[in-house]
Amino acid sequence: MKLADNPLLKPYIGKPAILDANILLLHWCASFDRELINTFKRLNSFEQDDLDLLAETLKLFSVLRTTPHVLTEVSNLANSLPKWRKNDWAEHFSCQIEVIPEEWIAAKSVASNPLMTLGLTDVILAELASSHVIITIDWPLTNCLESQGLKVINLTRLRESWLA
Repeated sequence: MKLADNPLLKPYIGKPAILDANILLLHWCASFDRELINTFKRLNSFEQDDLDLLAETLKLFSVLRTTPHVLTEVSNLANSLPKWRKNDWAEHFSCQIEVIPEEWIAAKSVASNPLMTLGLTDVILAELASSHVIITIDWPLTNCLESQGLKVINLTRLRESWLA
């Protein structure tokens, strides 16, 4: 089955997308050094096939955007890279930040949101899920967005349907 025909993706083709922090880290590590998927502990929930699946999936969206909250999480996750990689990563990360458009929602505007138990970044993603497709591996976030009829794709579920 062509990825564009996948029922998990088909309704969202041509829409803008936002990647949750773990997925954005995967995406940017793939463009930095694909071998990190085998050695970097923050990517241990992913497989080599996920790099190609994500790359092909992202081609189906109109634009990839992010949030300052997601960028902060990616930066924090990448702090676990070996010291000898950090300078090169910092340069790569900075270049990626330069080209990805950011959607900004003030944290104080969602501070009383009942979803805050999911965390600040997830609340911001939930706010943006009405106008963007959120791509994540986070099951609580996936379930929350799906229960509200919002746009979400769980990469784990997509992987299972793609490999089937």
